[in-house]
Amino acid sequence: MLAGFGIIDKVLHPHRKKQDKLMARMVEYRELASLAYEHDNKDMYTLLQRELNEMFCEYLAWSFLDGIGVLIPHFFIMGFISLWLPYFTLPFTLPVIGNQVSVIVWYPLVMIAYYVGRRLLRKFSGSVQAHPVTR
Repeated sequence: MLAGFGIIDKVLHPHRKKQDKLMARMVEYRELASLAYEHDNKDMYTLLQRELNEMFCEYLAWSFLDGIGVLIPHFFIMGFISLWLPYFTLPFTLPVIGNQVSVIVWYPLVMIAYYVGRRLLRKFSGSVQAHPVTR
């Protein structure tokens, strides 16, 4: 069962290994830069900081691509939902939307509420994840 979650995690986060390697290298460079700063080696400190900034930009790029990968399944889900339930009718009228709410409006709101509620539940209950993903 945990292998299935590992496969899903690899599909949704294909660049996680690259991110972990970059993070480990950034930690090393940060330690080296602090040592160079302590020994008043300004040239080495500047060089290490420049390398650290370049690695951080690469890390952000991989994180952005992983973020897009997480959003892609939601677009497919919205497409499938819109085939059966493109909108639903409210018993009252809203000023901008009217009384028919499209899947483009209600699905993101429901997902945001779900993720915020799940995070708050974990935070206040102090529980551990039900299926932790091991790398």
